[in-house]
Amino acid sequence: MSLDDTAAGMPEPRARRQVPPIGTVVRTPESRFEGITDYSWPHHEVAVGPGLRMAYVDAGPSDATETVLLLHGEPMWGYLYRTMIPTLVASGCRVVVPDLIGFGRSDKPTDAAAYTYSNHVAWVRDLVERLNLRGVTFFGQDWGGLIGGRVVAEVPDRFARLVFSNTGLPRSGPGVPFIRAQERLDPAMVKDTLGVDWRATLDADDRIVPERIAEFVESGRALYFLSWRLYAQEIEELTPSKIVPGWCRTTLSVEALAAYDAPYPTQEFAAGAHRFPMLVPITIDDTERLKGDAAWEVLGGFDRPVLTIWGAQCPFTHAEGGKQFREGIPGARLPGIEHRAYDASHFIQEDCGPEVAADIVNFMEHFPQ
Repeated sequence: MSLDDTAAGMPEPRARRQVPPIGTVVRTPESRFEGITDYSWPHHEVAVGPGLRMAYVDAGPSDATETVLLLHGEPMWGYLYRTMIPTLVASGCRVVVPDLIGFGRSDKPTDAAAYTYSNHVAWVRDLVERLNLRGVTFFGQDWGGLIGGRVVAEVPDRFARLVFSNTGLPRSGPGVPFIRAQERLDPAMVKDTLGVDWRATLDADDRIVPERIAEFVESGRALYFLSWRLYAQEIEELTPSKIVPGWCRTTLSVEALAAYDAPYPTQEFAAGAHRFPMLVPITIDDTERLKGDAAWEVLGGFDRPVLTIWGAQCPFTHAEGGKQFREGIPGARLPGIEHRAYDASHFIQEDCGPEVAADIVNFMEHFPQ
């Protein structure tokens, strides 16, 4: 479907800030997605930002009274939601599942500098506004929450309910003191200073091993994110099929692993995946923290329903467990909110997708618009 077809009759988004040129852009050949039989909903595309096309699935009735927006993170694409979409559609919802810029079927700038936290927020906000989504129930996991939380704060009137899972929304506070924003980490320095060896959770083929992650986390270190950030920085061939199983409790099929690898025929297509971990604002000087502060100012007054659905075995957020959302957003404390925790890892969609989708449906039914 063409851009003109999907954008016809849709309102123009608000005046956009000026962004630097994004440079060369590639798009994964459609042939790479042939043979994926369990994510067969038609995909569409819409223009976001200067010269970029974002792909998305739009399932269920277009005139549904309820719309659900599902936002993925790293190094995933919309395929992650293949077991959740059927339950949501069966309940009568319209379900919109974008591929973030740099992922899935969406355009992929090859210059890492094109990927910034603020750019991702602006691109997703453009999608929401160009599709004129309203009364939205939002679900965000991993970077889906980091990005989506700020989009909600920028256009809160478009959202009726929020669901966060295995994610966060960074703001000002203590930070890693020995690096500057978006700088590369020195693996030797991190190992000497913090005792973090980024290869400690890998096998000889650079695959992330769940048992080694568990040992890392159980040793008392709350620093697994630095290990992951170093992985994305140092690894020459970033291959999702070597990453995703390490963050799941379930065993993924050969077909699913191939589907996760499909967007990346070469590493030229993986600049966004390599870049994402570096964009998390963990340093004191990162100005994205101030934008996070501004988002929390808005969310601190968000009194519509908010739900957390967590994976108790998530190596990144196991200790926090969604507490910042439950304590920081009034809507998370409404009577009748039943926050959930599963025996799941980071990719809760793989471990218990249908159950999570059912939780969302029950949440929507318990808190009608």
